Amino acid sequence: MLDETLHTHHTYAMGRHLIFEHFFGPLNGEPFEAWSLRKYNPTSGKWEQRWVDTSPGGFANWLGSYDTASHTFTGYAQRFLDDDGQIKGDKAHREIFDQITDDGFSWRFESTEDGGKTWRIAWTLEYKRAAEG
Repeated sequence: MLDETLHTHHTYAMGRHLIFEHFFGPLNGEPFEAWSLRKYNPTSGKWEQRWVDTSPGGFANWLGSYDTASHTFTGYAQRFLDDDGQIKGDKAHREIFDQITDDGFSWRFESTEDGGKTWRIAWTLEYKRAAEG
């Protein structure tokens, strides 16, 4: 079995309103690297993200929000959303952050092919805070 341990390094700027993420490690046995820039937009009440990685293609734009009742963050790939933030066709991708604690959280990447009626989990990660030092 391959060691698929991926790592991220987060830094914050602008009063912790801007998050930089450097994501790296093996994925399917190949080197993988990604950069993310995420910022809260108080005008829309949404978090906006720009993501780029070593896979083919360009930047991906994401839009999401945190639900205080469920303590869950859900973000959607913007290319699948209409101007009102609703899924505009059958296909879409989303990311979900949940089980959030001071020392970690769960993350999953999901896809739908029926306009969001059902979702299929494609990828999961367990984030754990590394010991400082």
